Amino acid sequence: MNQPVVMFEEENKAFESRKEELLRLCEGKFALFKGSDFGGVYDTPQSAYSAGIEKYGNVEFLIKPISKQPVVEHIPTLFIGSIGAHS
Repeated sequence: MNQPVVMFEEENKAFESRKEELLRLCEGKFALFKGSDFGGVYDTPQSAYSAGIEKYGNVEFLIKPISKQPVVEHIPTLFIGSIGAHS
């Protein structure tokens, strides 16, 4: 039986390995990861996204809030293109 693909598994592991340090130094900011590569810390998700595009190109990368509390992401399906706006 095939195992489900987990998106950003490597990036989340890399984040977790640095989480305590990031919380001490940068809580409230946003961390950027591509695979196990740490792309830096940014003040806003927009600045992290711009840096990710510049560093890695138009590919998938993880932007994660640096927070003690788990953050629930809300991404509308219309925004990510899962559904269309036309009837």
